[in-house]
Amino acid sequence: MKKSKRLDLIETVVKNNRFNKKEEIADYIDTHFGVRYSITTISRDLKELKIFKVPAVSNQSYYKKLDNTQQMDAKTKLLHYYDNEIQSIIIKDSYILIKTSPGFAQGINYFIDRMNIAEILGTVGGNDTLMVLTNSEEMAKYVHYKLFNHKYSN
Repeated sequence: MKKSKRLDLIETVVKNNRFNKKEEIADYIDTHFGVRYSITTISRDLKELKIFKVPAVSNQSYYKKLDNTQQMDAKTKLLHYYDNEIQSIIIKDSYILIKTSPGFAQGINYFIDRMNIAEILGTVGGNDTLMVLTNSEEMAKYVHYKLFNHKYSN
């Protein structure tokens, strides 16, 4: 099977099912389509297709395609800031407090807003600190995960 068809198959299968593991995707394709792919191939294809594991209720997670270019661009820039300008992140109750280098909080706030995360009730940014408000501590942890992909610090 050509790579383009394999990518289409993986994208369609992930879109129509909730998989928690790459092995489940490989097994599903093998069972339903009679084609066997290695986990390495599945992993590489998921990354190319911008299909990532996202959290769900009860500490579960599943693979989902992130298809909004604006959100992906904002996330890329946000992760750049994470590596270079974010000094600390504290999750307290229903909010996330982000301490940045002087002058960067409002820029980071802008990219968080552009990600259009439904679980965020609002953001407030100053010169070197910004706050992301959610409706619970569990939701704050979930939003942090969506923003920074496992880069959790307390």
